[in-house]
Amino acid sequence: MKCENCGGELKYDVATYGLKCDHCGFTKKLHGPDEETFVGEMDYTTAAKDPGASWGVARSLVTCKSCGASMTNDYNQMSGTCPFCGSVIVLTAAEANIGVAPSAVIPFKITKEEVTEKFYKWNKFAFWSPEAFRKGKVLGNLTPVYIPYWTFDSDTITTYSGKFGYTVGSGDDAHTKWYKSSGVVDHFLNDYTVCASRRFTKDKMLNSIASKFSEKDLIPYTPDAVAGIPAEVYTIGIKEAWDSSKEALRPSIIKWVCRKEDADAYSNLKYSTEFTNIKYRYVLVPVYLTACKFNGKVYNVVASGFDGRGNCKRPISVPKLIILILIVLFIFSIPMLSYIIMLIISFFMNH
Repeated sequence: MKCENCGGELKYDVATYGLKCDHCGFTKKLHGPDEETFVGEMDYTTAAKDPGASWGVARSLVTCKSCGASMTNDYNQMSGTCPFCGSVIVLTAAEANIGVAPSAVIPFKITKEEVTEKFYKWNKFAFWSPEAFRKGKVLGNLTPVYIPYWTFDSDTITTYSGKFGYTVGSGDDAHTKWYKSSGVVDHFLNDYTVCASRRFTKDKMLNSIASKFSEKDLIPYTPDAVAGIPAEVYTIGIKEAWDSSKEALRPSIIKWVCRKEDADAYSNLKYSTEFTNIKYRYVLVPVYLTACKFNGKVYNVVASGFDGRGNCKRPISVPKLIILILIVLFIFSIPMLSYIIMLIISFFMNH
């Protein structure tokens, strides 16, 4: 880490849990591991005044009366379909204050037709689904929508103390050698992604598709990229998203510490992490949403709008499941049957 006074290298000082510049003597006090704290501030005032705070064109805000979803649409669009529940909605031609505008967007690169083709191609491999589902035309009308995400970059520095262990030997002779240690580890947090939609933040299926983007997929936000396509308004703000990130990063921080110590086990670990130079992006990610209706039930489908990946829930064929269970039971019963037959043969040979 660079010295903010002279630009030299700051080195960790074990005695003070601080950083010291050997060149000019500047010191930076760090939080000790016993404090077990996370420190990090973002200039939210600056964030709100970011050049991306303007959407570039008038956008109207609408809330679906059926499911409560909030989204932006083209200013002159007067009606449409809710991409989340399929209800018909009527838009009001009134521009609303919809908060911070996106700083980046991933344009749609995959068409509905390409998604449909991929779905039916891979649906044939859903062997444990009913045949009518596997081979039927069950896919609903795909609706394009932009889902909001925050990404964060940050310099991190962690002070720690605890017991660490590493495995020696192998097989029955394997055991762990323990030692006490304390120190500091720095790590650059790059593009940590947080879903900005309260509706989808815990949706594992959607996030497994939508959150798998990288910096190379992004382009600077432009109104043309979202023209005619609804974009969900973020319902998890920057501060809430960042606070949740710091909690979710705890397992990663422990990995950074153990990697620094070359340890594969730890005990009584205490640490404090400071976050500096925090940057964020507000990204709109393109997805297609729809559902398959089969035997009176609805199975959700989500597909990426930029790389063709998709996921869906599928029904399970009960007859196929029963057949599988019977096969497994038969396989496991063969040793028992062999044992019984051997006992019978042995009985008759001895009598």
